[in-house]
Amino acid sequence: MTFSLRSFLITLVVIIASAIGYGEIRYLNGWYAHSDKVNADYALKKQKAEARLVPIEQKAATANAGGKVIYRTITREVVKYVQDPNRTVCRFDDVAVSLRQRAIDAANTIPGFDESTVQAQPGGKGQ
Repeated sequence: MTFSLRSFLITLVVIIASAIGYGEIRYLNGWYAHSDKVNADYALKKQKAEARLVPIEQKAATANAGGKVIYRTITREVVKYVQDPNRTVCRFDDVAVSLRQRAIDAANTIPGFDESTVQAQPGGKGQ
């Protein structure tokens, strides 16, 4: 049995190349698996966050719809009052005071208007 240096080096290079190729394949497979896991976790977290927002959005839409009619009525009266040429004079008559009081009462009758907001935990992570 004679061993030539050339066949020994070629065999060694083939073994090293095979080991490096196998390592690269396993490394990339690990990263792909990690990426799939992270994407699945993100999709699940996004789905849970959207599910938590549905009742809040419905409540906001109800409050918004309840406030629009009152807002339109008040806006017309405020514009009429503001277009007065003596608007720089700060004397409020009974109409202006009652208008302000009606605006406050209207805002207080909107359901869910003063409820607390949903806060995120420090670092931007939800509950």
